[in-house]
Amino acid sequence: MLKSLLSPLAERGYIFKKFEPFSPKKVGSRKRISIFHGLDVQNRYLLLFHIKRRSRVSVKDAKEWLELKSMIENYYGHSILINIALVEAPVCSKAKALLESEGWEVLSV
Repeated sequence: MLKSLLSPLAERGYIFKKFEPFSPKKVGSRKRISIFHGLDVQNRYLLLFHIKRRSRVSVKDAKEWLELKSMIENYYGHSILINIALVEAPVCSKAKALLESEGWEVLSV
């Protein structure tokens, strides 16, 4: 599974020194998404949300991800510069625009 996540990122030039899963339960969330926290070779922190589901990603979901990201930043005590949503589901155009306006990169697989 990890190789399938890293190959689309490697194609876009992201190479990691450290890449580990993060449980949303650590920050009190019950969301069923896979979250990975990493450090790239330029010492920038990265957060990867892997979403695999059948239903469409809505604006409500995007707002919850933004809130979850700030909770994770508070947990680690540093800001995260690179935010990527790797989505295996249809994405609402408004949700994608919201995430991109906040500096996220939305990749559809």
